[in-house]
Amino acid sequence: MAYPSTNKVLSFATLAGDLHVIEKEVPPLPANEILVKVHAASINPVDIQLWRSPLVAVVAGEKGMGRDFSGTVVAVGKDVKGWTEGDDIFGLLFEALGQGTFSQYININPSSTPVAKKPGCFSHEAAASIPLVALTAYACLDWLPPPGPSQRRVIVRGASGGTGSWIIQLAKVVYDCHVTAICSAKNAEYVRTLGADEVIDYTSQDVIQTLLSAAATQPMDLVIDCVGGTDILAHYKQLLHPRGAYVTIVGDKTSITTLGGPITYFTNPIQILRFIRGYLFGPRYACVSLLTKSEYLEQVARLGERGEVKCEIQEVVKGAFDEREGWRKAVSLIEGCRIRGKVVLEIP
Repeated sequence: MAYPSTNKVLSFATLAGDLHVIEKEVPPLPANEILVKVHAASINPVDIQLWRSPLVAVVAGEKGMGRDFSGTVVAVGKDVKGWTEGDDIFGLLFEALGQGTFSQYININPSSTPVAKKPGCFSHEAAASIPLVALTAYACLDWLPPPGPSQRRVIVRGASGGTGSWIIQLAKVVYDCHVTAICSAKNAEYVRTLGADEVIDYTSQDVIQTLLSAAATQPMDLVIDCVGGTDILAHYKQLLHPRGAYVTIVGDKTSITTLGGPITYFTNPIQILRFIRGYLFGPRYACVSLLTKSEYLEQVARLGERGEVKCEIQEVVKGAFDEREGWRKAVSLIEGCRIRGKVVLEIP
């Protein structure tokens, strides 16, 4: 395949400034990198948050949008082992700034970037929907206490979203947990198909009382909050046994426009106190991000080939660089906060 000369990129330069398409020259390929033609990229809340973050805005220059991708290797640096031209690949471009995956081409260093060969069971759109949410799910489940005589019990709040969907599947298939999913009635059957053992409908049930009644019989091992806020925090010590953990990927915040994850330890210092107190006395508390090892995506690929996991895509948005129907539509869908699974952009 001929080495490309130009690359279309969706980027921004100022805080929440309009996204715009720019065309750049493709530089020579470094010896330790591969060049990937992107076929699909999924959009996540963190993409919107970085776009609107003052921390990012103070950095001069163009910033790329997008982290997840699936594509095809079109060139391989002379020092790279294990990859050849024509390989299909999916992964996470782990850069807060610089290039993004809403691009026709991206450079990847496969030794330091979580990537895996795309299995045939996943389309490029499906594969692009996986990396960030699956790696975040692994980070959450990493807080499970060691197995004991009984099946470990996990509560997932925000169970039908991108990360929640993968937490359910991995908790069942990889960790053999009993899973209680919290979601709306319209998504109840969906989370059951993912493996949820019990479903709590937050639109019609008293979530706290339902959880407390269950915990009175058998305390929980792990509460995972993919929504944010402090609704469950007042009760997590009653829900969990002393070795259990309350894990959030959002922190105490509820706004979708501000960054979540460990950075909220600084914006909400009470989370630091919870972490220290939980470490000393239990149950544990943590606000987590994601794990960045390729081995986790390789495991997902194997699970997909065996038919043990699936991808849920609410919509594939055609033509990422189309301002009216492409990226702007994808941003609007994410900001609506009612996504089941993922939104994926087709990269023309």
